[in-house]
Amino acid sequence: MNQQILNEGIKHLVSVEPNFERFVPDHQIEFFLRPKGFKGICALVIEQQISVKAAESIKKRVFNLMESVNAESFLQLNKNLLREAGLSRPKINYLTGVAEQESSEQFSFADLEKMSDEDARKSLESMKGIGSWTADCYLMACLGRQDIWPVGDIGLQEGVRRLKDLKERPNVEDMTCLAREWRPFRSVAANLLWADYD
Repeated sequence: MNQQILNEGIKHLVSVEPNFERFVPDHQIEFFLRPKGFKGICALVIEQQISVKAAESIKKRVFNLMESVNAESFLQLNKNLLREAGLSRPKINYLTGVAEQESSEQFSFADLEKMSDEDARKSLESMKGIGSWTADCYLMACLGRQDIWPVGDIGLQEGVRRLKDLKERPNVEDMTCLAREWRPFRSVAANLLWADYD
């Protein structure tokens, strides 16, 4: 994702869905970006199913426990410290699992960069606690893939509801159908709708 892709994406989206015109801000939008590797997945797991504000303060506390946020440093942390930082027991277990797989070289974040979206998604989802939302967000926010569409995201569902003037939020199947013509710029669509939702 970069400014050129954003511009091309906006042009395409407005041509196939004129309502997008209302969602194009007159200022620079803040891309949904996260670091690559363990730090990025750590951020996304923390962000699962909690408010942006809560996630930001927990991330800050968890990241401050490590000099450098990586799998090895995470595995050395005391679980009680992570709990005190606001990380739930299941999320501690998920991140411990990811960190162990990366440390033992059963999983490689670098390998994801060479894979197709579908293969990278499957590889991420093979780890406990990494569902479709987290995998999609990793591909979009950490790897900068331009055609990712996290259909289960409530903010996006609400954005599509407003875009299409629907009475209620679309379900997962509808989200897939409604965004079909937005390919190959669904990440741009997501960033526009999120920016409006925020």
